[in-house]
Amino acid sequence: MREMRNYRDYLIEKFSDIDKALSFLEVALEEHEKDPDSAALYYGFSAAVEAQGGAREFARKTHSNPQDVANAMLNKDETLIANIIAQLSATQREISETEELQTVKT
Repeated sequence: MREMRNYRDYLIEKFSDIDKALSFLEVALEEHEKDPDSAALYYGFSAAVEAQGGAREFARKTHSNPQDVANAMLNKDETLIANIIAQLSATQREISETEELQTVKT
């Protein structure tokens, strides 16, 4: 018989890949904008942060402010979480564009 695990454990395993975590968070933000459900947004964000090793490590890997990430987690602040995710999306696009330009130049 197959052992069951909970959804949070599943998310944490999947979100160990930062790219998968960021993709999920972008979709969660889009859904949150359509139907503000702070619990769902916080749940996904907190799983992504935990999977990356905590607020400081998540912030380092995503080039975000560690204090903002910690505050968002501590206060379950949906507005701050949404702002962090929006900034992550913009930052990741800039990084991708820079990497593409560097590849073209070499």
